[in-house]
Amino acid sequence: MLKTAFVALFLGLLMSASAATLAHDYVLTSSLNDILGGPSLVSDGGTLIPSGYTFGADQGLNLSSALLNPADYSILMDFSFIDLNGYKKILDFQDRTSDNGLYNLNPTLDFYPVAAGSPIFSPNVLARVVLTRDAGTNTVTGYVNGVQQLTFNDGASFAIFGATNNIIRFFEDDNITDQREASAGLATEIQIYNGALTSAQVEALGGPSAAPSSVPEPAALTLVGFGLLSLGLARPIKV
Repeated sequence: MLKTAFVALFLGLLMSASAATLAHDYVLTSSLNDILGGPSLVSDGGTLIPSGYTFGADQGLNLSSALLNPADYSILMDFSFIDLNGYKKILDFQDRTSDNGLYNLNPTLDFYPVAAGSPIFSPNVLARVVLTRDAGTNTVTGYVNGVQQLTFNDGASFAIFGATNNIIRFFEDDNITDQREASAGLATEIQIYNGALTSAQVEALGGPSAAPSSVPEPAALTLVGFGLLSLGLARPIKV
C-alpha cells in the first residue's frame, strides 16, 4: 500500500510539474562539455582548474545553439566575482552589441535598464544566480541563492537572445560603451532549462554546492524533487 501511494504521489507531481526541463548541465570543475550531451561551452580566455573555470575581466564563456526557445528559458549560474564595484556584466543577450543585460551593481542583481534588487553579493563568494523568462507572459525574474531579487515585464524583449545562433555570453561586457564593465572571477556550474522555472522550483535549488555533482538527475525526477521540497527601485543611471 505504501509503495502504491508513493507511485501515485510521484505521478501526480510529475503531471503537475512545470514544463521547464533541464536541457544542458555544465560542471565546470571537470570540463566545458555538457554532461547531457549538448553543445559545449567555449572559453574566451579563462582557465579550467580543479575548483572551476577561472577567468579575468572579459574572459568569460559563450554558448551557441543551446536554447529551444530564446524567449522561454531558465539559466542557472554558480559563480563569484572579485570586483563588485559599479556594473559587472553577468549575462549578455545580443553578442556584445548592446549595453542591456544582467549585471552585478554595487553589489545587487541588476537588469539594465529596467530592474534592480537589494545588495546580495560578496566578493570571492560563490552565489547561485537564476534568471527565468516566461514567453507566455514576458515575465523575467532573477534570483540569488533561491531568493527573488527582481522581476519585470519584458515587453521590450531585453532578455531575448537575439544574435546569431542565440549566442549566450557569460561574464563578458558589451563592446558598445567605453566602460569595461566586467570582473575577474570563478564559475563552477551552469545549467540551461527549456522553459521558466517557478519560484518554488528555484527556491528548492537553493545556493551553490561546495562540490557540484558530476551526475545530473533526469529532468523529470529533478522537477518532482522540486515538488516534494515545495510540499515539506529606481535604477541608477550609467555615467
